[in-house]
Amino acid sequence: MKSLSKREHLLATSMIAGFTMLTSAGIAQAQDQAEETTEVSQIVVTGSRIARQDYKSSSPIVTVDAQDIQATGSVTIDSLMNDLPQFTPSISSTSNNPSNGGQANLDLRSLTPKRTLVLVNGRRLVPSNSDGSADVNLIPAALIRNVETISGGASAAYGSDAIAGVANFILNDQFEGAQIDAQYGVTDRSDGTTQSYTLTVGGNFADDRGNAVISINRSTRDLIFNSAREFSAISGASGTTPMGSVVFDSTNLPDADVVRGYFGDSALSLTGAFGFNNDGTVFSHSKALNFKPSDGIQYTGFYTPGSTYAFNTGALNYLSLPMERWNVYSSAKYTLNDNVEFYGDALFNQYTASQELAATPAASTTGFRAPSTNPFIPADLKAFLDSRANPNASFQLNKRFTDLGGRHAEYDYSVYQLTGGVRGQVPHSSWTYDLYAQYGRVSNIETQTGNVSRSAVQTLLDAADGGASICEGGFNPFGENAVSAECLNYIGRTSRTVTTVEQSVLEGTLQGKAFDLPAGEVLVALGAQYRENSYVYASDPSLARINPRTPHLGADGLPDGGTIGGVEIAGFNAADSVNGSVNSIDLFGEALIPVLANLPFIQSLDLTLGYRYSDYSSIGGTQAYRADIDWEIVNGVRVRGGFNRAVRAPSIGELYSPAGVNFPAIGNASLTSGGGDPCDVTGMYRNGADKDKVRSLCLAQGISSAVIDTYTFENDQTNGWSGGNIDLEEETADTWSLGLVYQSQFQSPWFSRLSASLDYYSIEIENVISSISISDALSGCFNGTGENPNYDASNSYCQQFSRDPNNGNIIDAIENLDNLGVLKTSGVDLQVDWGIDLVDVGGPDWGTIGVNAVVGWLGSREDSVVAGGAMIDRKGTISDDFGNTFPEWKSLVSVSWAHGPFTATTRWRRVGEMTIYGSEDTLDATHYFDLSGSWAINDVVSVRGGVNNLLDQEPRTWNPGVQANTDPSTYDILGRRYFVGLTAKF
Repeated sequence: MKSLSKREHLLATSMIAGFTMLTSAGIAQAQDQAEETTEVSQIVVTGSRIARQDYKSSSPIVTVDAQDIQATGSVTIDSLMNDLPQFTPSISSTSNNPSNGGQANLDLRSLTPKRTLVLVNGRRLVPSNSDGSADVNLIPAALIRNVETISGGASAAYGSDAIAGVANFILNDQFEGAQIDAQYGVTDRSDGTTQSYTLTVGGNFADDRGNAVISINRSTRDLIFNSAREFSAISGASGTTPMGSVVFDSTNLPDADVVRGYFGDSALSLTGAFGFNNDGTVFSHSKALNFKPSDGIQYTGFYTPGSTYAFNTGALNYLSLPMERWNVYSSAKYTLNDNVEFYGDALFNQYTASQELAATPAASTTGFRAPSTNPFIPADLKAFLDSRANPNASFQLNKRFTDLGGRHAEYDYSVYQLTGGVRGQVPHSSWTYDLYAQYGRVSNIETQTGNVSRSAVQTLLDAADGGASICEGGFNPFGENAVSAECLNYIGRTSRTVTTVEQSVLEGTLQGKAFDLPAGEVLVALGAQYRENSYVYASDPSLARINPRTPHLGADGLPDGGTIGGVEIAGFNAADSVNGSVNSIDLFGEALIPVLANLPFIQSLDLTLGYRYSDYSSIGGTQAYRADIDWEIVNGVRVRGGFNRAVRAPSIGELYSPAGVNFPAIGNASLTSGGGDPCDVTGMYRNGADKDKVRSLCLAQGISSAVIDTYTFENDQTNGWSGGNIDLEEETADTWSLGLVYQSQFQSPWFSRLSASLDYYSIEIENVISSISISDALSGCFNGTGENPNYDASNSYCQQFSRDPNNGNIIDAIENLDNLGVLKTSGVDLQVDWGIDLVDVGGPDWGTIGVNAVVGWLGSREDSVVAGGAMIDRKGTISDDFGNTFPEWKSLVSVSWAHGPFTATTRWRRVGEMTIYGSEDTLDATHYFDLSGSWAINDVVSVRGGVNNLLDQEPRTWNPGVQANTDPSTYDILGRRYFVGLTAKF
């Protein structure tokens, strides 16, 4: 059997095989250490292709290991990664709306998951999405040996997608014996149960020339509804209710005296929604006049007499998504001789997850036109309709379809990734080689229930008998009226979509000593890679169907106001099928050059240069390069840093996705923030210094002069269209970093284990692939940050949306992708590690104490919507948009104790104070404390347990929040929870 040194020397495309922690506290940053050993290992650090005789890195690296993962008590890895200051919490187990089908995605440096490259054993994990982002749920948490994260551009080493950095997951592929691991967790409210069971078997064969291991894991997570927590039970205010509502056309309003006399309010606006009580009477959403609430928190949660009425959609949404997962991982290697070692691994994953949203709303462009002849129109509404200038015209009808139940999506994932290769030493030389091929495939079947056929509902509304001749009882939308099973079957739709993602990689690397310089050996790594990614999304025909928009016809066959048609399905977003592929050929090289050594104040000065040329079938050639320094000034003091040019080629989805319907949020109008429709008379724009110019622009956009001074928009979403762009170019990013690393040289037991690092980073991305969101378009159009000082309706931002000619509401927002603005972020990371043996400092022989602190300071996080536009700094802010959470300070501190078979660790997680973007309201800093411990009963059995969120700290809340009145990815929404685990190794 080869020595450890030679075997690790062969791992040219792998990362650190193991990491010696300075303390047992948990998280550690790769730093120099003086190792007293007779055998020097050669290893490859994440971010580099060159094996070297230490594990120092010229880029900041953060490492977590299996003990850190176990201390979280979670069955998925994202829980721990999102606690680190380098990560912005992204899609996770608590992401229901927005959601990504139960996935867990990582976001380094707040640059989004599509710019964070995920590796497994140093090789790409097959992506799960059309934007190229990976789902870390596919990685078996029980098998992770350690995770190494490098932030900042790493495209020269790994290619596209590594603009923000790399997260490299190393799995346990060297195992002898058999091991059983079991873990159980539950919240303090007796819900959200998690379970994980793992069996691992492995051993050597062929006189220790080979090793094989297989591990099988099953893990589950139970669902939690919003209604199970006080902070989220009342959330998701919506103007679309099960009782139904009418919005009168601004060009055909009812007589003001009739409406205002009915409600006894001489100033009531006629442009808002009017709903239907179950006794046939009408109520006004504005001021909630004449509202007669039904029983249940859904109806009364937001009801306050005198305030605008809204339906509580949040109670029956998922707060935490359920999951059931099976993971199988196996690996094997066999050494033929010193020059040839065969290796391979296989990852299989099957998991199901689900999503639950409130019942389907159909409003505005997804709503309906009801004819004035509908037989179910109640008498009070009929009086309003008859007072219009054209009493025979149809009217806008909105409705939430609670009889069909919630919108439920079930996701069934089947994944496998196979790798096989050969590596070894080039005969008669010190050079090594590594050749491997890899194939991965992700299949996701999504089944949706609760969708509504808009054309079917429209048919029932237009029927002379209200649809009674089509299905039993017909359809009465005016109030909550029983709908027969036959009618539910007529209007309801179950949709099924299939997503298939495939990735093929063929790569070869060659590395070794090129020549000698006075300061040492020049090491070189050369390589080539072929990669192909394909993405196929087979949409359900009902979701892909878009009906022609035509005038609504009355009983006489003539247009009677408004249009019908458009997307067929109300419920989950309509989407057309996608089928595309991209391949690339990469050539790359890296050189480690010792410049100076053994001089005063220059123990060593190394320069690392890297270059990669990539030729894409989609965009042609791109270049990435790097230049890093590593300067050891004196023993224990190092300076590191450098420059990286990184690139990201447009993904398949960004290139080829057809225009699809979405429903972007715009917030609610208020006097203190810029949310909602700027033309809403209750909002900031209509009451600011330029209110007259705003009013004129609203008129120019089509809001009727009859309603301009009473116009309100009660929804916090609008409909829009988004799609890809085959003319996209690559993004380019420049990363600068500079750091200082200190490793104590003191012999004192108080300071011998002290180490620290301080790293500055700056990342600037140009040619950013993005779209102008409707929120940005509204802000730009109405001169929110100086983009339209003349309030000109022909301004480019104003062309990104339209208004409904009947009521003036915002419709058809255009959010297509393009190479637009600039994205910048900068900050400082501080890491401190310290440890002592109590007996060495005069205390009793009660073990060791270790402290680890990781602190992140965000210096800036700026973006411009378009190139040359105003840069907006979002540092220290949080918003209703998912992923836009940028605390200025974030930290994770661990204090651990170990003595013989016992360990105990406490963690302090801190998320800094943030201002709600667009307002002056702030959310206080949030502190979470965790406690865990373990006991090795004997050489075979060990047990562990812990309490997370020990003080039961609730999340910070604001309305509406990202989801459930908060940001469930940033804040802990589960509350206090417990876990216990057992490991038995034979």
